Amino acid sequence: MSVFVVIGEDDCLVSEAVAKVTQGLSGIEVIDSVSSSNADQQLADVRKADESFSTPPFLEPRKITWWKNVHFLPGGRSSEEVKKALEKFAEKIAASASSMPQGQDFILSGPHLLKTSIFAKKLSAVAQMTVFAASKPWEMRKEAVVRADEYAQEAGLVFAPGVAEKFISVVGIDTRSIKSEIAKMREYLGEGAEMISSADVDEITSTGAKNEPEIWSVTDAIGRRDASAALAAMKKFELENGFAVFMSGVIEKFFRQLVDMHRGEVPGMSPFAVKKNEGFLRNWSLTELRVARARFLALREKVVSGTAAGDVLVVTELLRAIRGRSAR
Repeated sequence: MSVFVVIGEDDCLVSEAVAKVTQGLSGIEVIDSVSSSNADQQLADVRKADESFSTPPFLEPRKITWWKNVHFLPGGRSSEEVKKALEKFAEKIAASASSMPQGQDFILSGPHLLKTSIFAKKLSAVAQMTVFAASKPWEMRKEAVVRADEYAQEAGLVFAPGVAEKFISVVGIDTRSIKSEIAKMREYLGEGAEMISSADVDEITSTGAKNEPEIWSVTDAIGRRDASAALAAMKKFELENGFAVFMSGVIEKFFRQLVDMHRGEVPGMSPFAVKKNEGFLRNWSLTELRVARARFLALREKVVSGTAAGDVLVVTELLRAIRGRSAR
């Protein structure tokens, strides 16, 4: 018997890894825990997985069980009772996997697994582990750009220079959305076309289902001193609780980073952010940055204390900073 564990938040990457194990075979016994939200349902799923694991193939030469979307593994949220049941099941797998019949495979997948847990340690002794570890946001974006390039090549396409980054900024980092949008782009461009241009992305690419508004769209517009783009980007966050506190803090931090870069300091910044901000520095004098940072620092103190109508003042201060040079 072979045991496989696939862990990752990107369900498309998880499905692709499982597909390599199943090799397109049909008749897979699936136990799906995606909707198991309470302890009773989770314990029932553990029992189902245990029963399938303990039942060898009879009429078929190969039996595959896939226990998927197990979001209550150690590292997720589960009761102590569920935790103990999982540990007992892992101990059973570890003890009997080598003696189970050939042609029987057991696959477990979920978004999270604490690698130091008893459950993980028991399984790692007998299972083939595949973990799509969560990276830092800028690293995840770089990985998504690489995947977009790969999927485009598989479709007979190539992005024009810099366009893959723009494509990901619209679609997001979710692999399923990337693949779907590449397929749509292939159909849109038609046979014979090979290059994906910036205009093509503008014309056909849709926002990915899991692509949340990203705060860099606000700070990038500020860096360019593009007031209309900054205000449009901020609108995506207006319904968030504590909008003024959040936004004033983000903008103050952005101006602080640019001030630091003027002094040759780049604390905690990714290479991608450093390169981008270097371009923004040409649009701002050091005095402008210091003044803008000080004003947003003072504004944040006011809105945190509740002594100011924050939403209006954030917009006012932002326009004052961006238009300051032309206003003078």
